[in-house]
Amino acid sequence: MTVRGLLLRLLPVLLAAPVAATALTPGDGSVIRPLRSTEKEVEVVVDGRLDEAVWKRAQVHEDFVVIEPDTLARPDHATSVRFVYTERGLYVGVTNEQPVETLVARLSGRDASINRDSVSITIDPTGNGLFGYWFAVNLGGSLTDGTVLPERQFSNQWDGPWRGASAVTDSGWTAEYFLPWSMMAMPRSGDERRIAFYLSRKVAYLDQRWATPALPRTTPRFLSALHPIAIRGVQPTTQLTWYPFSAATFDGTETDLESKVGTDVYWRPSSNLQFAGTLNPDFGTVVNDDLVVNLSAFEVFFSERRPFFLEGQEVFSTSPRSAGDYDNGSPVILVNTRRIGAPPPLPRTDAVERFSERDRQRLTDLFGAAKVTGQSGELRYGVLAALEQDTEVSGFTADGEQLDFAVKGRRFGAVRALWERSERGAYRGLGGMLTGVGQSGDDGFVAALDGHLLTEGGVWKIDTQAMHSLAGERHGNGLITDVAFTPRQGRVHQLAIDLLDRNLDVNDLGFLRRNDQAQLRYRYTETRSDLEHVRDRQTRYRLVYGTNLDGQIISSGLFAEREWTFHDLSKFRLEAGLRPGRWDDRNSFGNGAFRIEDRGTMEFRWASNDGLELSGGIFGNVFHEDLQELSYGGGGFVAWRPSDRFTARMVMEFTDRGGWLIHQQDRDFTTFEAEQWEPELSLEYYFSARQQLRASMQWVGLRATEAEFWRIAENGELVPRVKDPAAEPDDFALSNAVLQFRYRWEIAPLSDLFVVYTRGGSLDRPDGRTFTDMLSRNLAEPDQDQLVVMLRYRLGS
Repeated sequence: MTVRGLLLRLLPVLLAAPVAATALTPGDGSVIRPLRSTEKEVEVVVDGRLDEAVWKRAQVHEDFVVIEPDTLARPDHATSVRFVYTERGLYVGVTNEQPVETLVARLSGRDASINRDSVSITIDPTGNGLFGYWFAVNLGGSLTDGTVLPERQFSNQWDGPWRGASAVTDSGWTAEYFLPWSMMAMPRSGDERRIAFYLSRKVAYLDQRWATPALPRTTPRFLSALHPIAIRGVQPTTQLTWYPFSAATFDGTETDLESKVGTDVYWRPSSNLQFAGTLNPDFGTVVNDDLVVNLSAFEVFFSERRPFFLEGQEVFSTSPRSAGDYDNGSPVILVNTRRIGAPPPLPRTDAVERFSERDRQRLTDLFGAAKVTGQSGELRYGVLAALEQDTEVSGFTADGEQLDFAVKGRRFGAVRALWERSERGAYRGLGGMLTGVGQSGDDGFVAALDGHLLTEGGVWKIDTQAMHSLAGERHGNGLITDVAFTPRQGRVHQLAIDLLDRNLDVNDLGFLRRNDQAQLRYRYTETRSDLEHVRDRQTRYRLVYGTNLDGQIISSGLFAEREWTFHDLSKFRLEAGLRPGRWDDRNSFGNGAFRIEDRGTMEFRWASNDGLELSGGIFGNVFHEDLQELSYGGGGFVAWRPSDRFTARMVMEFTDRGGWLIHQQDRDFTTFEAEQWEPELSLEYYFSARQQLRASMQWVGLRATEAEFWRIAENGELVPRVKDPAAEPDDFALSNAVLQFRYRWEIAPLSDLFVVYTRGGSLDRPDGRTFTDMLSRNLAEPDQDQLVVMLRYRLGS
């Protein structure tokens, strides 16, 4: 069937949703006025047990409905929530009725997302749907938290100094919170202040989520529709907090011991202004990024993990794609703080044939960084600055002579302002951003304007961003626009448009996967929870079409996806896609574009109920390579949780690639027959919710054998070439492994002791070895062999 035929068949389905707006209206518009008390009267011990007298005097709220699946039915068990507040913070108590034998308690590290009984509260301190914070207490005592931006842009990349605990009761379990006002950015207000809340409860044995107010994910509104709360006499005073830290690192590969002492300082002179600074910081990671084998011309995005840069990061987010929603378009991020302290740019010189792999991966030390975030009326703003230290790197000539170079540290800066207004559920925002990076002979600057609109009722949501960059002498421009249309619950149309010229460059401080493109992405999502034979079903159709500025089609595809959740809580997902012919103008690394013919793809995934003690699943895919040869992949995973304190998880993935096209040099390519194994194993034991011991191993092993040889012809076609028989084979192998043992003790909120041992590295020439030999050599001859002991303690108000 032709692409046109498929579109004609799909068009009636895409247009089937009614046009009339029927967005759900949550709540009844009433304002909750919680119990206010003085500190001496409260005397609440946050232990998860609601046995203090003050909880008996607090008003009870019980209007929960089922939102996942989005039936809006009354839940099987009762949930009640109580609020008490003082001038210091908000206390929340939640009673969850449920048969005790059905409780699912699983301890985890902070911010882990797993299926377990949990209660989460979202607080909008502005009361106007401008930004918010969410906090979850999981049964067993593990905590998760993060931020949320309009309308439903959740992120877990923020940790706050709050307290939470849980306790099992005869009729279920209870959760208890203390949320200090001082950790939230709060606008100026009179004696009475309006904030807003949303509370949801995850019931693991049913795999359901219940909430108040009724705001399922299949409806457009969230942050602007939270339930209002009126509080009096809350005016957070000056807050000063600092985090001194000390780290010692023993490097076994160089038999070197390095120690460092520094501090992060946060000063909040008023409720809507914060100054932050870090001196002599140690940004040695205690959590590894996932291993990725990337032989393409496109950079892989990694999220920020460092606490200083995560604090207040939401003000520097300029679009949904910079806050985590990448499904309908590549991430476009103007302030990607992973650039700060990244490995230094290596000198460009013909005298050096190669630089050491250690220098390519070594992070750059910082002198320090500073940040200001605040709000004045309807204006939010932020300023960020950071200064790197100079770095010494070693290069080697063709004769093996070592040459040492001093690379000057970079200087980073960003300024952000955002005007926002939210009235009667409608939201408007207009923002601006300036960023600059100073580095030897290659300064880079970016200016951007962004606009945001959410119509009353949330039926239409529009986000747009215009960008201008200056890198050296090159000026570049770009425009991205995201439109979401939600005509009714369970039906969403989304459109993403990218117009980026070939000189646009934001990657000195930001992240942009590619420039030189005009691209359109459309996605339709339908969710149904009214079917007899399944609990719920989600269907997606996606259409992608894009060209470069030379008019060559560089991205095209039509995809259909359906996922079923059955009554036994197992899930099955099936996806099929057609990728019509296009041009690849990137993977020759500047040596010309080449033509790729039609390709197809199909994949499936089945997973059992992950609320059980033993759960698992399988997955598989088949797809065409660039020259239409078929490749296959698949694997499985299993998780064993015999108790709430111990979890063992193993994932195994295998890929068999035929005709894998990889650039060699100039206009020459080679196809390979390749095998790739990716096992991952983790063992976690929790002495308590605050003390964790984790052992993990991840490995990626790849062996590729040359098959056919190709060259880009003048007309852009790939044509066979004859390889010199005397030349070395293009065969290659890669092996990346990391083994880590990590102990973490949360001494107090945001005060941690880490002891981390990491061993592993990468091999790019494990010639003549089996996969087993490759892994053994990775661990026996590591590039990384480090023991890190780090203590970070929170002091102050």
